[in-house]
Amino acid sequence: MTGADGLSHTRFIAPHPRLQPYLSVYYFTAIDSLDGEPVRDWMNPEWASVRFRYSGDTLGGLVGQNLRDIPPAHFVGPTSLAGPFAARHARIASIGFLPTGWSMFIDEPADLWADRLDDASLVKTPVAFADMMQAAVSSQNLDEMAARFDAILLDALDNRPLIDAATEQRVRAAHVALMDPEIASVAQWAGRLQLSIAQLQRFSLRIFGFSPKLLLRRQRFVRTLAVIMRDPESNWSDALDANYYDQAHFNRDFRQFFKMSPREYRAHAHPIIGAASKARMAALGDPLQALQKPGASNGH
Repeated sequence: MTGADGLSHTRFIAPHPRLQPYLSVYYFTAIDSLDGEPVRDWMNPEWASVRFRYSGDTLGGLVGQNLRDIPPAHFVGPTSLAGPFAARHARIASIGFLPTGWSMFIDEPADLWADRLDDASLVKTPVAFADMMQAAVSSQNLDEMAARFDAILLDALDNRPLIDAATEQRVRAAHVALMDPEIASVAQWAGRLQLSIAQLQRFSLRIFGFSPKLLLRRQRFVRTLAVIMRDPESNWSDALDANYYDQAHFNRDFRQFFKMSPREYRAHAHPIIGAASKARMAALGDPLQALQKPGASNGH
């Protein structure tokens, strides 16, 4: 999979303050091929998102699958696999859901959407995704689009919340613990939350989409990947997270998540994700959605 010459730009806009405990950010991506060939890249493993392609066409999927046409309004559950995609020309508005956002806005266990990309109309949610797609198509500019997204999501938050404050706090505490590099084992994570390992397993599948063991693997992996994204000239060996035994240990995780070696990954151009990660660092301070820390509760 090679990347054609192309231009890509991503703008990040923070959601309304009352929505920030639940959403990562609104991000608006423009892709334009310079030579008529598809511009290609890979999405990194991350939390769930809904995406509205309001201009152009895109192909996508998960690594190991054939690229396919993506519905204009599509939903991607939490992922443990990279997501290859391609476009000649596209304008896409995306909204990332943190685990608290999944609990508040998505009325399904997260493992039902784990490593799944499908039409947004199939999601059980009080959020009017169809209205958001219309807002993406008809807004005059990105600021107007973000404001209309705010209004739709605030309506769901105020009138059809799916969890109470106590549940929200439990989800946030679990997410905070997952983000802690000192939590290196399932037993440590369960102990931090005062849960049995069996209880954490059930909770993790329902809220995060994956087993605790896989999530801890994904977290150490994205911490390492983030070092490379911050400094593309750095060596993998120097970037390794402290929870890796050695380079071979990391290489096995890389093949698990990307189905290729780190060397093969670096041999490809990353015109879309490279530009987006730089813009994300400038706007939010970190290059990957999976590293965004959960915000404090605002009592809905």
